[in-house]
Amino acid sequence: MPLPLEGFRILDLSIWQQGTYATAMLADMGADVIKIESYANPDPGRGLQQGGPRNAYFNTLNRGKRSILLDMKNPAGMEVFWRLVQTADVFHNNMRGGVMERLGVTFETIQQHNPHCIFSSATGWGHLGPERHKGAMDLLAQARGGFMSVTGDGEDGAPMPAGFPQADHVGAMVSGYSIVLALLSRERHGEAQEVNTSLYGSQMLIQSYNITGAMWSGSLIGRRKHDERPPTWNHFKAGDGKWFMVGFLPADKWWPQFCDVLGSQELKQDPYRTGVQRLERLGEVTAKMDAIFATKTRDEWIALFHAQDLLVQPVMDYLEIGKDPQAWANGYIVEVPDENGKAWPMVGSPVHLSKTPAQLKKQAPEFGQHTEEVLLESGFTWDEVEAYRAKGAFGTSP
Repeated sequence: MPLPLEGFRILDLSIWQQGTYATAMLADMGADVIKIESYANPDPGRGLQQGGPRNAYFNTLNRGKRSILLDMKNPAGMEVFWRLVQTADVFHNNMRGGVMERLGVTFETIQQHNPHCIFSSATGWGHLGPERHKGAMDLLAQARGGFMSVTGDGEDGAPMPAGFPQADHVGAMVSGYSIVLALLSRERHGEAQEVNTSLYGSQMLIQSYNITGAMWSGSLIGRRKHDERPPTWNHFKAGDGKWFMVGFLPADKWWPQFCDVLGSQELKQDPYRTGVQRLERLGEVTAKMDAIFATKTRDEWIALFHAQDLLVQPVMDYLEIGKDPQAWANGYIVEVPDENGKAWPMVGSPVHLSKTPAQLKKQAPEFGQHTEEVLLESGFTWDEVEAYRAKGAFGTSP
């Protein structure tokens, strides 16, 4: 059975993360993603060396794609581009507002060459408004999008971003979701359309009820310290220095059982028995729990809580996740071969379709690896390829 997006071609003019991860997820589901680069403007991610002997950053964000070289500032390069558009279902980019207009690539011009081709843009601040042309980066979106206002050690502490490019990846998921919606709409109704998503809007999406609640109530939830959080919704350090997270609701229902595992009859009784009482004495409760948790290792506490089916989980680092049987069993981590056939562990797709599961068949392409292959598939002859090469359509190697 074909994968869900098999037969759909995406021309991908995106770099870094927000744009590239969106199309990587679509490639997992069978889309033919053609990554457009040039000698003058390769994806900057190629220059990063993260992940030991291989570039984990670039391979993760560009897995399953094919790479072609195309100089879109060269008239011959644009001729090739417009012929490729005729074979495409989607054109996708994450360039700053105004860049595509200067190249003459808009929804309207795409439509002139292929009325069935969807035009997708993943920008920083949205395609409308006074700041639509401003540049953006992950941390800036986390800041302006409200995420950092609630993340950090208390109101007196500095606001903190996530420890990974959260805004870029959430933006990528929203972008990929939007492309699939546009494809579904086109298949049902026969019309292509323009798709616009942004880092800013995606940050608001994942905090929607918090932002809505603030507007409705006029109050903010703010940043809270460890001893300002409910003890049943908090992080704790075990005796071995490792952390775990407690998170169960309704709190009063499970509190007696939780205290039994702690071995504390004191916390089980007044003045700590109810959620209201505990909130009135947060500092006391937290200090008592901290002292108790220091008597055992993290894994010992986890085993005790799990034996009672209480909702407690370890705070795992990335290497622990890489060894987690639960992650491997669900395909959240899979092995993907490199160009020599050696398998490398990579994060897989969290989306499970029973008949057409996602497939991470190959890692990221080499720079321009598939230029001739893609053009020949798209109706170009060898003579045309060589003629366009002579005109500089594919750029000149520095």
